[in-house]
Amino acid sequence: MKNLSLQEAFDSTFHHKLDFNDFLHLDVKKECKSFEIDKRLILSPSNKLKKFHKFLNNFVFDYAKINSDAVHAYRREKNPYTAVIKHAHSKYFFQTDIQDFFNSITLHDIEVVLDNNLSDALISDIINYKNQLLNLITVNGTLPIGFSTSPNISNTCLYAFDNELDSYCQREDIIYTRYSDDIILSSNNKYAFNGIEKIIQDQLTCFFNDRIRLNQQKTKHINKGTKIKLLGMVILPSGNISIDMRVKEQLEILMHFYINDKEKFTDYLENKYKGDFTKISGQINYINTIDKLYINKLRKKYGNFVVDAFHNKTIK
Repeated sequence: MKNLSLQEAFDSTFHHKLDFNDFLHLDVKKECKSFEIDKRLILSPSNKLKKFHKFLNNFVFDYAKINSDAVHAYRREKNPYTAVIKHAHSKYFFQTDIQDFFNSITLHDIEVVLDNNLSDALISDIINYKNQLLNLITVNGTLPIGFSTSPNISNTCLYAFDNELDSYCQREDIIYTRYSDDIILSSNNKYAFNGIEKIIQDQLTCFFNDRIRLNQQKTKHINKGTKIKLLGMVILPSGNISIDMRVKEQLEILMHFYINDKEKFTDYLENKYKGDFTKISGQINYINTIDKLYINKLRKKYGNFVVDAFHNKTIK
């Protein structure tokens, strides 16, 4: 399979039910609908474009080079918990994120990926279709939120940066993890983070000029002894990881109202979750991967039926 051409892989996947020439010349803008969430433009691709993106992930972008030690987003067996647990026994923390992450990634960055980061992909002639691939995975010259190819591409676009920062951190006894645009560093040396914000920004500038910047509003230093909150989780003094108390309180209030007062339940659901029950289901699934003891506590307090109904979105 290693020597498949792009057309051979395409035809073997779609059994000639979809046309390779259509794949190469698709008008991507006509195959998308756009909407906004929290002032961010999200693109929803058509079923045809979703199939093309899935094909590209399966044969190309799932094999892109990433720093597997540092990167915890959009990967099998990695998640926010695995990004945070590595920092559980540190005393000093530095947290920041990348401003407007996906939209800061441009055609030039993705060209670098196509040229240099896909040597392990199953397709032998990727380079011959560079322009067509760029057309399928970008919109208006940037990486769109909503395309299933964007997460893999964002990770590999930061491959050189991750390697450089990871090497620096290893020399300085700093632990480094990244979850999408969230950068987390920790150490037991209180002097380890002197000038660290400039060091990280300088490295980003080295690879991306001034197009990718750190978000000053989300940049902070934290010392053990204060509340260590990372990616919605809290590192307890024991080194265990749990969910932020605010999230627990909202969830328990919702379950209490569901059992005792359906009208208040409906109002609270609308107020705190905008009426979107999938957020609650996802939240419980997320908690279950991090703190199973808390899920057991909910079962004892509110009953298996209620917890399972919330988890499985079968609330009536």
